[in-house]
Amino acid sequence: MSMAKNSVIYPLSNVNKQSQSILIQRGEGSYVLDENGRRYLDLNSGLWNVPLGYGLRQYERIIAEQCHTLHYVNLISASSPITDQFADEMIDYAGGGFVRLVYACSGSEAVECAVKIARKYMHISGQPERKVILSFDMSYHGTTCAAMSVSGMVRETVEYAPLMEGVRFLRTPFFPGTNGAEKEEKEREEYLKDLEKNFREQDVAAVLLEPVMGSGGIISLPDWYQTRLFDLIRRYGVVLIADEVATGFGRTGCKFASEKFSVKPDLLCLSKAVTNGIMPMGAVLINRRIADAYASKKEYINHFSTQNGNPIACAIGCETLRLIDEKMIRTINRQSDQWRTLLEVLRQGQPRVREIRIQGLMIAIDLVDNEEKPVSMDELGLLESFALRQGMLLYIFQCPGRTAGLMLMPPYELTKEEIARAVRALDKVIESIG
Repeated sequence: MSMAKNSVIYPLSNVNKQSQSILIQRGEGSYVLDENGRRYLDLNSGLWNVPLGYGLRQYERIIAEQCHTLHYVNLISASSPITDQFADEMIDYAGGGFVRLVYACSGSEAVECAVKIARKYMHISGQPERKVILSFDMSYHGTTCAAMSVSGMVRETVEYAPLMEGVRFLRTPFFPGTNGAEKEEKEREEYLKDLEKNFREQDVAAVLLEPVMGSGGIISLPDWYQTRLFDLIRRYGVVLIADEVATGFGRTGCKFASEKFSVKPDLLCLSKAVTNGIMPMGAVLINRRIADAYASKKEYINHFSTQNGNPIACAIGCETLRLIDEKMIRTINRQSDQWRTLLEVLRQGQPRVREIRIQGLMIAIDLVDNEEKPVSMDELGLLESFALRQGMLLYIFQCPGRTAGLMLMPPYELTKEEIARAVRALDKVIESIG
């Protein structure tokens, strides 16, 4: 093998960076192996998109068969049986009243598409003045221009300005730590007033919501806030977009986290786990209200990219829907309980751990410094490096001034022994910063 020329610009890294800290040669189950054969437990599940692990033979067979039959179709002028089949099966799998599907190639693209669908829906419904997208200030929705524009965590973007107009950010009600409940009670009315003020203008097209804010630090909206939010969405006829790119396909202990909403989403964005990281694919599911509005006006959705609905990706997606079934979701919930029990013991012995937040197999270990402030990115970088030396890949997160720590998105079928070993190693990692 020839030596690499260091040509890659790595995501979210200084362009002068010459290489990553490890070079992964192979994946086996829940582990990846570097060029020296050292094994690492992948507690990232790739980038949250390989929940079923590496090297599944079912996928190899499906890819070979589909590649031999048809590896591409141009959806502008044709379709393929598997492209249509996945859309039908995906709608059945999701439930929730969805009736149509638009293909995309990523989560960012799915969000971008959903924003366009919502704005045009208002236009064709005779309310063209309603263009505003409400999002949350601790949210993350991607890195295309529109997805950055609606991401509360990515607003320090003066170098890319102007971003998309017509976006307002709601303050995320987030109350971590020992005084969290007291602070929540005190500030509740303030948050609700801010929420209602944003609807009064009657210029809102859509609310864009992660059922669990992933990159922000595994954060769910409190029940009292959700109740008022969904009441306002109903009252004003606002489009609800659920960004389930990270939370979908069993990750939170159910097929989709928005199943628990009192208002069913109009649009659902998905990607990541749908192909277990094997092929790029995303989609937007559309409910009857939106689909019928477009159909009655004989309108079209101006969205397409060349690889949308790729037959190989669709074949893989159909297999994923079969694998992440009710039995596997029961496994996810059992494992979540084990992580919760062991990490609570860890928290009690580690003063730097402010809080453990768990939704299914989305786990945040919220860390603070000696002054009870979120740990710095420098400290998090040291923890990430130490975890690597312990044979673990994990994710570090920071929402400046509010929360920071270690995030785990474990694969779905770890053994009890693997989970216990991982928690013991995490204990050592946290201990390493004193």
